[in-house]
Amino acid sequence: MHDAPLDSTTHAPTGTTSRPIARFPHVATVATPWLARTILPCVCLLTALGAADPSKPERARLERWVKTLASPEFEGRRGEGGRKTAALLVEEFRRLKLEPLFQDQYTQTVPSTPPANVPGRNVGAVLRGSDPVLRDQYIVVSAHYDHLGVRNGVLYPGADDNASGVAMMMETARCLATAAERPKRSIAFIGFDLEEAGLYGSRYYVAHPPFPVDKITLFITADMIARSLGGVCDPYVFVMGTEHIPAVRPWIAEAARDRPLTVGLLGADLLLLNRSDYGPFRSLKVPFLFFSTGENPRYHSSEDKPETLNYAKLTEISQVIHEVAARVADETSPPSWNDATDHPLDEAVAIRDVLKILRDNRETLQINAAQIYLIDGTLRTLDGVIARGRITPSERASMLHSARIIIMTAF
Repeated sequence: MHDAPLDSTTHAPTGTTSRPIARFPHVATVATPWLARTILPCVCLLTALGAADPSKPERARLERWVKTLASPEFEGRRGEGGRKTAALLVEEFRRLKLEPLFQDQYTQTVPSTPPANVPGRNVGAVLRGSDPVLRDQYIVVSAHYDHLGVRNGVLYPGADDNASGVAMMMETARCLATAAERPKRSIAFIGFDLEEAGLYGSRYYVAHPPFPVDKITLFITADMIARSLGGVCDPYVFVMGTEHIPAVRPWIAEAARDRPLTVGLLGADLLLLNRSDYGPFRSLKVPFLFFSTGENPRYHSSEDKPETLNYAKLTEISQVIHEVAARVADETSPPSWNDATDHPLDEAVAIRDVLKILRDNRETLQINAAQIYLIDGTLRTLDGVIARGRITPSERASMLHSARIIIMTAF
C-alpha cells in the first residue's frame, strides 16, 4: 500500500528484456542465472499443483505465491527483484494461455519521469470474453507487485504488502482461465509497478491504456489482505467503492456468506488520499472495489514476512474476490458509476465495531487517554445513529473526522 513517495536509491533497470522469456518447459535453458535458480522451482511447483481443483483460489497456491515473491531472491520486488517478478507473472500468464494486454506484449514500460523518477513495468494479460458484444467490456482484477526493496542492506519482503494481493490476482486468473466456460465479458489481470512511488504505475496505465478506460465495467484491486487492522481486527476485510456502485453490495454479501469473514463497507473518502491503485480509476469515475484488511504493526517494515500471514483469511478473501469478478463478468445489468454517493448504515456499524475492538485492545495498541476520550465520544454518537437507523451528512462527516484521527494516531 502506498504511503508516501519513496527515495530512488534502488531503481529498477529501464525497459524490459529485449527477447521474450522462454516458456515454462524451456526455462532451464535460458541463459539467465536467476531464472534457473528462482523461476524453475516455482514452475515445478505450479506444474505439480496443476491437477488440483481449478474452480476457486486455493490456499496452497496462494501461500506458495506469497513465499516466492517475498523471498530474498526477489529483493523486496524492487530494482532487479521487480524485473524478476514481472518475468514470473508473464510466464504464468503464458502458461494459462492468456492474451498479452499491451498489443502483443505482456509488459508496459513505465518510463523514469516525474513524479516517480524511477522506471518500472506494468504486467497484464486478458482472458477474452465469450459474448460477441460484451467481450469488448472489461473486468479488471489487479494488485501492485512492487515493494520497498533492500535498504541499507535490510530486506523489506512485502509479504502482505503486496505479495498477498498478487497471489489473489494470479489465483483468480488461474481459476477463470481454466474454468469450463469463459465469462461473457473480458477480464484483464494487471500487476502494477511503482505503487509505492506515488501510484505511478497505475497513473501511467490510465494515461496510456491498451483499451478505452470507459470500457471497464468494474475495476478490482487488493492491497494487504492477509492480516488485520492494527493486528487486532481479525475477522474484518474492508471494501471501499460501493458508495458509487451500491448495486454490487448484495453480490459481495452473497460471496462472503457463510465465511469466517466480516465485510466492512467503507467510503473511500475515509482515506484523505488515494492509498492504492484504485485512485487513478476512481478519479476517472470508473466503478471500483478496493479490498484491504488495513494497516498492521508490520506495515512497511522488514518484519512483513510470509510466516506472519493469515493464509486462511487470505484464501477466504481471494475466493470472495474471484466470485464477485466472475459474477459481474456475466451480469446482464452490471453496476454503473453514480456521482451521488450512497453511504449505508453498515458503514457506521463497521466503524463502531472496529472502534470497540480498538478500545478493547487499548493496552496492546498503547492507546492513550486522549484517544480513548475521542473513541468513547464517537461510540456514543454512533450508538445513537445505529439505534435510530439513519445517519445524517453532518454526523457522517464527524464520524469520518474522528475515525481518521484515531487511525492516524493509534497505529
